[in-house]
Amino acid sequence: MTPGTVPAAPVASGAVPPGPVDAAGAAELLRGASGVLVLGHVRPDADAMGSAVALATAVRRVCVPAVVSFGGPDPVPGPLRTLDPDGLVVEPDEVPARPDVLVCCDTSSPGRLGSLTPLLDVARVTLVVDHHASYTGFGTHNLVDPRAPATVALVHRVVAALGVPLDTAQARALFAGLYTDTGGFRLGGADALRLGAELVDAGAEPTELLRGLSGTSSFGWLAALATILAGARREPDAAGGLGLVWATVDAATAERYRSEVPSIVGHLRAVAGDGVAALLSEISPGEWSASMRGTGVPDLSAVAGRLGGGGHPGAAGVERAGPVEDVLDALRTELAVQAVTGDEPDLGDEPDRG
Repeated sequence: MTPGTVPAAPVASGAVPPGPVDAAGAAELLRGASGVLVLGHVRPDADAMGSAVALATAVRRVCVPAVVSFGGPDPVPGPLRTLDPDGLVVEPDEVPARPDVLVCCDTSSPGRLGSLTPLLDVARVTLVVDHHASYTGFGTHNLVDPRAPATVALVHRVVAALGVPLDTAQARALFAGLYTDTGGFRLGGADALRLGAELVDAGAEPTELLRGLSGTSSFGWLAALATILAGARREPDAAGGLGLVWATVDAATAERYRSEVPSIVGHLRAVAGDGVAALLSEISPGEWSASMRGTGVPDLSAVAGRLGGGGHPGAAGVERAGPVEDVLDALRTELAVQAVTGDEPDLGDEPDRG
């Protein structure tokens, strides 16, 4: 047994009833597993990566085998690899064919698992740990709290319930997800700040950590960013008169500057005022990923939900096929509807791709 591990107590299959669980129930499921596969959503961000790595580390420390993976189409961005010093992340073709316990972190619907979605049909137990209001109810068990500032906050509860003291690697992984999902602690309130302080005390070291996550950019990125921002457009009458600021990124630029492109929506948000900012990135010819930011009015999770995506009232996203103008028209229409009616999203059977 390695230092810092906690002996696992076997749990009989079915000892935790299906449905919602608290952190203690989630910990009981994990302790009783013969093996755990932790997944995050496709094109992972720091919350998905940090949640998955910190949880898998804790599971290993209670003497249960655990690995992490992400379905295609894109690999884990280079800067996020710094959150996995122990090499827990494996390629999709290396995961167990029939996981005993499958954990889905920061994933509100099955489609967000990408190529690994079929594992939901063969795992003995599926535990969803998520903080999206657009959670669609999949999995045999779930620890879902839309009030949590980030999924890492829920994972932190589970790690504590497992009785595993935080090590530096876990603290760094959890802090990265918390910092990015709260917009640098601009969201999340006092609870996020208290958790952030605890993680710093546990060894997160924000200055060094955030420098590593931001990575470095080539000089060519300045020209690319200038071109993208020069093409931005403002539509003051959109979103019920609150306004819409949007820009597009072609597939070649999105691929070349994969780590830098997501930050562009922040530039758009800075000039959107009380309106909505939207960045449309071309995933492949005729396939677009729209990332939206706003104040929460209109509710962007409702807008994205109607289009097959999801997220939060102030930050949401969706993937859509077709010409970019058609994607924009769909956004304009749903922003106008939500601004006027405030209707709840009709998620139907569509996957959340936010």
